[in-house]
Amino acid sequence: MTRPQVINAVGFQLCWFACVVGGSAVALPAVSIFLLWHLRQSQKNEWWLIGLLSVGGILLDSVWLNIGLITFADLTLPVIPLWLALLWCAFSATLLHSLRWLTARPALLALAAAVSAPISYFAGSRLGALEISESGYVVIAISWALLMFIAATVWKKVTL
Repeated sequence: MTRPQVINAVGFQLCWFACVVGGSAVALPAVSIFLLWHLRQSQKNEWWLIGLLSVGGILLDSVWLNIGLITFADLTLPVIPLWLALLWCAFSATLLHSLRWLTARPALLALAAAVSAPISYFAGSRLGALEISESGYVVIAISWALLMFIAATVWKKVTL
């Protein structure tokens, strides 16, 4: 990995902890700093991928919220908390950098997402950021696999 890719990976992990442990008040400055750094590293046309994937992830998590697969303490809105929306933005900025080797292989990215996404949500639930139903983990695995496969496939076709 190159130095910018390592910084991207470490920066995302710091954003993950800031969002999950610190909530929206900590997530906003952390993700803002990460995305400002990322602005200098971004590739041509990358921001539309970041935007579309972020919106897609926010909508996906909001659907899960509304059907009861995930819940958040003291949340009364039909959309996910700001910290989770910001986490989608930070994650989306990894696909063409620290996760580039996976993004170039859509099927492998889908498999990695099916395994790692439920683990990430489980870790968030253990830290008290959210609660997940038993069936939620299966839905998360399948949904993430599909979303990542679609994102990587679309990116591959657009950039050829």
